[in-house]
Amino acid sequence: DFMTASLKRANADKAYFMTDSSTWVAEKNVAPDLQILYRGDPYLVNTYDALVAPVGATENRDIAANFIRFVASDEGQAIIRNYGKSQYKEALYNDATYAKQYVH
Repeated sequence: DFMTASLKRANADKAYFMTDSSTWVAEKNVAPDLQILYRGDPYLVNTYDALVAPVGATENRDIAANFIRFVASDEGQAIIRNYGKSQYKEALYNDATYAKQYVH
């Protein structure tokens, strides 16, 4: 994939490359000579929002609304907060509580 290939190229060329943290966690093994130079700036944080169409806009609105409720629930947030930990020894994503500190 593009991000992995770019990390490999930056590693081979001793170059700089900007990537998201989840790609780095999952793929840092392909770039052993690279290191993180900067992280944590609020403008670099990549937050996501969940949106649902207005009532009556689509026949599947209720399915989408239920999914959003699940993602926002304690169970859904735990899945997000822990995703990747067993495979990579650290999570790939942060939960909503973490993201709220970066809302602009």
